[in-house]
Amino acid sequence: MAVVATAGHVDHGKSALVRALTGIDPDRLEVEQRRGLTIELGFAHVRAPSGCTIGIVDVPGHIDFINTMISGVGAVAAVMLIVDAVEGPRAQTAEHLDIVAHLGAHTIVPVITRADLVDDDQVERVAAEIADVLALRGVDGHAPVVTSAVDGRGIAELIAVLDRAAVNATVVDRGRPRLFVDRVFSIRGAGTVVTGTLSDGGLRVGDRLAVGGSVSRVRGIQHHGADVTDINAGERVAVNLADVGVDEVARGDVLVEPGRWHHTDVVDAEVHLDPATPSTVRGALLHVGTARRLVAMRPVGSSSGTGATRQVRLRYSSPLPLLPGDRFVLRDPGAGRTIGGGVIRDVAPRRRPSKVVLDDDPRVGLAQHGWLPVADAERFTGMRIDAVVGDWFAVDTVVASDRARLDGRVDAGPVDIAVLADWERVLIADLPGVSVIAGVAMRGSDPVLSHPVIDEVAHGWVTPPSLDHVDRAVVARLIRLGVFVEHDGVVFHADTLADLTPVLEALWAASPEGFTVGELRTALGITRKHAMPLAACLDAVGMTRRVGDRRLPRHT
Repeated sequence: MAVVATAGHVDHGKSALVRALTGIDPDRLEVEQRRGLTIELGFAHVRAPSGCTIGIVDVPGHIDFINTMISGVGAVAAVMLIVDAVEGPRAQTAEHLDIVAHLGAHTIVPVITRADLVDDDQVERVAAEIADVLALRGVDGHAPVVTSAVDGRGIAELIAVLDRAAVNATVVDRGRPRLFVDRVFSIRGAGTVVTGTLSDGGLRVGDRLAVGGSVSRVRGIQHHGADVTDINAGERVAVNLADVGVDEVARGDVLVEPGRWHHTDVVDAEVHLDPATPSTVRGALLHVGTARRLVAMRPVGSSSGTGATRQVRLRYSSPLPLLPGDRFVLRDPGAGRTIGGGVIRDVAPRRRPSKVVLDDDPRVGLAQHGWLPVADAERFTGMRIDAVVGDWFAVDTVVASDRARLDGRVDAGPVDIAVLADWERVLIADLPGVSVIAGVAMRGSDPVLSHPVIDEVAHGWVTPPSLDHVDRAVVARLIRLGVFVEHDGVVFHADTLADLTPVLEALWAASPEGFTVGELRTALGITRKHAMPLAACLDAVGMTRRVGDRRLPRHT
């Protein structure tokens, strides 16, 4: 199924056309029906000849409700640009067209309404005016469909045109659903219900969705009034949320799977602006999906800050879950006019503005992050990202540079991996010919194993010498390798402990209930200075087990 929106000047017959197409009145509010003026988004649907169900979002045409209009035309497959046959294109015809063009609508279908009120010559004049409006903005549009909601002229033809647009619509399914909320209400016995056009992934009953600081369970899903267990990307949907009050969610909020989206309050983007717009703007209104935020804009990269097409950084309060490729509209709320729009290229910018490089490929922006967990790289791009090593990703130039750097460090001698970053530990272990032993990466044998301190400690037996004169890093390395065992600053050779087995067995034969430190000291003829740490080291290597003040065999 595809979703289609209306657009066009106030009183040009948008709602009447929707009623003629679907049999459903999109003006659901009593005040709308009484005044004959659409002030809120309306929703309807029609079954097309192909069997496809086309959802329709009807938007208000009055300038006072332009914010509502913008929230209704995002994430749609096609837009019907509706023009009255009597009046022809008017102010909101042009502004609505600018808005849907900024939002990247792939199919724009001009529709001439109220054709029953004019002759054929007038219809041709209006069609020519529409062509001029489209051409002035470089927009490709379908040939106008001439209709009348009174006598039914052109209705079947329009449904067929929309049907073709629906069949050919490209739906992006990244496997991570996102729902920009356009309506919130409560149903007795069910609770909070939100509606919107689902994008980026499908949804099932039982799924969990985050909105604001809360996480909710999908209690139920409706699609055009029918209960369903799941729904695909690109569909209109009503979602019944558990554990969320109707006052906790509003139009402009965004529902996403917890942990799968990057919420950002600063993005880099390419924009098309009125050339008169200054290079730096504060207080503009950013529209993306159904959300809107006050935004500050400044030029970045090679942009000169003038002209129609620019590269900019947009900063706003209250983060949104966005992706490269998301499109937006910028308006000047003071002047009440649209000043531009564009496409987001980077949702996690880290470069200084003068160093920004934007590209159509979201992976290009990952270069600024160095090494990233794959999950973060996928959140920043919305794309499937393959790990380079372990669960880490970096672009080719970063990988090559860091491989060479770490390769040089290993060639210079063993590298203690405890001081490395997580990704460096994985990368260094992946280098050819490198082994990681006891926390040290090296090629060949460890030179510390030939250090003279080993013989010095071995010769000391159970009264080893002080090692204050030896580099602490060497001692620590030998401890990690299992050559030495240490307690309270006293270091014993591991072979010394193993050689004490006959002594321990003799002590246990004399004292089956276990021997004391004093008995160990007497048996070995040593002082308490060495007997206490020796007993602790025997415990540490598993040769003894302390119970109270006695030592028993580990296996008893």
